[in-house]
Amino acid sequence: MRKFDLSSPLGRVLGSELPAGEVVDIVDERDVAIGTATIKDCLEMGLLHRAVAVLVLRTNGEFLLQQRSKSDRWQPGLWTLSSTGHVKAGEAYDDAAARELSEELGISAGLVRLRKQLLPPIKSGGLTEREWVTLYVARTDLPCRIDTAEVEAVKEVATPLLRRMFNDGSMTPDAVTLLTEYLENQ
Repeated sequence: MRKFDLSSPLGRVLGSELPAGEVVDIVDERDVAIGTATIKDCLEMGLLHRAVAVLVLRTNGEFLLQQRSKSDRWQPGLWTLSSTGHVKAGEAYDDAAARELSEELGISAGLVRLRKQLLPPIKSGGLTEREWVTLYVARTDLPCRIDTAEVEAVKEVATPLLRRMFNDGSMTPDAVTLLTEYLENQ
């Protein structure tokens, strides 16, 4: 496996800093690791890598959503699934999902893996996200303790409002794709 030596200087990105030091596996269209790179370089160069998305479902049937930090360069202020994040180099999808849910929302809950899919490339602010994403569900009413560096806010929404959000521009494109498919298969 080769390490991608991509020499974009740290601190060059305008606005909030991308996680330059976070190293992930670069993968092919079959999700086989072929090298490593930083998240910063993945986004700047559109390299295919792995991610996780966790949907927290409350016992009242509502969905817990998070609003991305308004200072983040990648889709700032948009609503997305409960917790999302990149799978670190050598890390398993299941471990990454539990880590991200704990880091972003302070929740430790049982996770059910639903599916893994290759999402179409998403472009935003001069960056390109290309990911294999594994979707998980956690059914819990545990309170959130958000990481304010990554999460602006959280809210619980019922299905009718969630469906309206798909079309009003307030959600990330990947969240719309994953949640639409989730609702269609329930």
